[in-house]
Amino acid sequence: MFIKRPFETKLDAEIISALEQLESLDKTSEEYGTLVDRIAKLHKLKTDERPNQQISPDTALVVAANIFGILWLARYERENVIKGRSALGFVMKPHR
Repeated sequence: MFIKRPFETKLDAEIISALEQLESLDKTSEEYGTLVDRIAKLHKLKTDERPNQQISPDTALVVAANIFGILWLARYERENVIKGRSALGFVMKPHR
């Protein structure tokens, strides 16, 4: 989950290198402006490459319902044995 891909690592290295070059330049020089533009483009590439890591509410609801159902069936089975093989047929499947 938190592992960086080689592409992200190279982008990070390029951004750091550009920032180090930026420190040695005069803020009024033309090279400073082009380097700032380059850093902005590299940063945009880095943020655009990240996948959207938010979980949709529908998926969270399906997962919660499945966990509740499995726990309920396990509790029920402890008290009363379920004889059918289709007991896990109650588990909902995510929609795509």
